[in-house]
Amino acid sequence: MKELSLHLLDLVQNSIEAGARNIYIEMKKDLENKKLFLKIKDDGKGIPPEVLEELKNPFFTTRKTRKVGLGIPLFWEVVRSCNGNLNVGSEVGKGTEIIAEVPYDCIDLPPLGDISGTILSLIVANPDLNLNFKFEKNGDIFEFSTEDLKRELNGIPLNSLEVISFLKKYIYENLGGW
Repeated sequence: MKELSLHLLDLVQNSIEAGARNIYIEMKKDLENKKLFLKIKDDGKGIPPEVLEELKNPFFTTRKTRKVGLGIPLFWEVVRSCNGNLNVGSEVGKGTEIIAEVPYDCIDLPPLGDISGTILSLIVANPDLNLNFKFEKNGDIFEFSTEDLKRELNGIPLNSLEVISFLKKYIYENLGGW
């Protein structure tokens, strides 16, 4: 994948496929310390210990539709090539947490890509999920939750045209420069 936003999309899709109803995404860009931090936490079905050990192996998958699982191995390769850290913790029946930290100035780090568009796509494509976001860049914090948004909308679907138009503007304004 050529952009980190696509890795984010893939990792969140894994959470959705694992039955998560609540997903927390945190990204932090610390320009002073030149670090990029990403955390994805879900309440999906979790990963058994024997599968957790194989996650970085591209020739391992639990899917029956294909013989490889490239999402986490490709992300792991990006993190590893930048001398970063990737930790995956999980408990069956409780969920999974992925935490990555990489040097922001690494020449092998792909560009961030369209983070705003990725977030908007996740919301629009999954209006029933509770997605919680926190973005921090040098102390400036932008966070919101679709659960809070749904409460404010009082029954108007997140994927209605009016809401999509609002969300696009709101997200792009608040994540500009990411």
